[in-house]
Amino acid sequence: MHNFMFGIVAISILLAAEDAFSACSWSGGTPSPLVRNIIVPSKMAINAVAIGDELARHTTDLWIGPISSQCPGVTTLDISLQTGLLPSSQAYIYETGIKGIGVKFCMRTSPTGGTTRCLPHSRQIDNGYGPFVSQDISVIFIRTGRDVASGKFSLKFKSDWKHVEHTLTVTSDSTVELINDVMFAGCESIGGAVNVPMGKQTIQNISKGSVKEVPFTFDVRCTGLAANTSVPVKVYFEGSSPGDGLLNLTNQGQAGVASGVGISVVNDKGIKLPFDIARSIKLDWNRSTPDGEIYRFVGSAKYVPTTGTMTAGRGDGTMNFVLNYN
Repeated sequence: MHNFMFGIVAISILLAAEDAFSACSWSGGTPSPLVRNIIVPSKMAINAVAIGDELARHTTDLWIGPISSQCPGVTTLDISLQTGLLPSSQAYIYETGIKGIGVKFCMRTSPTGGTTRCLPHSRQIDNGYGPFVSQDISVIFIRTGRDVASGKFSLKFKSDWKHVEHTLTVTSDSTVELINDVMFAGCESIGGAVNVPMGKQTIQNISKGSVKEVPFTFDVRCTGLAANTSVPVKVYFEGSSPGDGLLNLTNQGQAGVASGVGISVVNDKGIKLPFDIARSIKLDWNRSTPDGEIYRFVGSAKYVPTTGTMTAGRGDGTMNFVLNYN
């Protein structure tokens, strides 16, 4: 009789221990299904935005409602991300293989607010609290560089929302084509350095302002957009300059170099050439070619008096142009 009673007690203890281990429960309902496969649109157009901003996004509802996972004690919520995409140098952003475009995956984790967690994510859950299930997931495309291209890439990933013994899974195996009609994949100058032969000028003619302007031009080719697409491309200049429209002579103040003279530089509309990115001026679209869109700059240069006594000597000047686009 005594042995039989001990056997009953031992069985009861084992059952109680099992119940304590399985103490997690869902509050507010049971999420269903436990695995959701989402489909990202096969084609998405991107917007013209600054570097670091959002080009496009697609959001899919997951487990809508105030459903939470309740487990005793201090616990941990882990939301993993498994993907073949390589992580970029920026937090949470992965490389798509398309120039200038990255992607990140973010889940809204509150049914009443806008709390969003980008993946992967992990945090401690205090005793007495339970994390809400993910309400939706957003696939967000981010501009990561100046040059932005179009293209297709494989968007395959899996994410496990795991709290103790509760797991919810999101998967996707999509192919996405990002369509760019607003930004160039790249711009470059055509040809080498531009040489502007100023010739010999007399101090008298420079003083009177009677020297002729010498025209110069350069072309720029931009790629990545459909033919005959005209998107603004700007330019500014770098060099020794006291202000817009005026270039100091090279080696100014040294022996053999003219003094009291500078070089006036303007475009064909009479606008002084800027030496600051904030005052960049537009290039004119010229034509479309199989290799890209051609933009042209037309300007002119001439010697002008500056300050101090004007003396004869060499009158060379050098400046670089910097393209400002996208």
